[in-house]
Amino acid sequence: MNKKKLSILLIVFANIGFAWAVFNMFYYKQASFDISKKANINSNNITKIHNGDGSWIWNKKEYDFYKEHSFLLSKNEISEFCRIINSANAQYIENIRPKKWLDINLEEKNSNTRLITLKQNYEDEIYFEFEDNTFNGKELEKFIYKHIKTNKKGTN
Repeated sequence: MNKKKLSILLIVFANIGFAWAVFNMFYYKQASFDISKKANINSNNITKIHNGDGSWIWNKKEYDFYKEHSFLLSKNEISEFCRIINSANAQYIENIRPKKWLDINLEEKNSNTRLITLKQNYEDEIYFEFEDNTFNGKELEKFIYKHIKTNKKGTN
């Protein structure tokens, strides 16, 4: 009789554990996501913002940032860039696997480099990752698009 009670108790706990895992997998991650997070970049500390590796599609044209295209922001553009980053709202992304991405390097006065990655997933959600958080990236995408330059052949 004692073994029967123990096995029933184990089955009940296993079912409760399974239900808890399913709840966390489908509901709790999104419900517990903190949408009040904000990126915080001080434009006075940034000396240079330029692209890293990646590729992106705008208006059915692919921009290859490995060799063909680039951007480099001036001091006024750095201020606007930081304003866009700081005003972006946190966004929960279910499928975080990107279809296209673009690395953006921020060089600071103290010679540190910070990385922002603009991404587009397979559901066509545009977001950027900064310090292990995801934020809405539609305004950032528009801003970067305005500042793309085509590299000359033979240069990087």
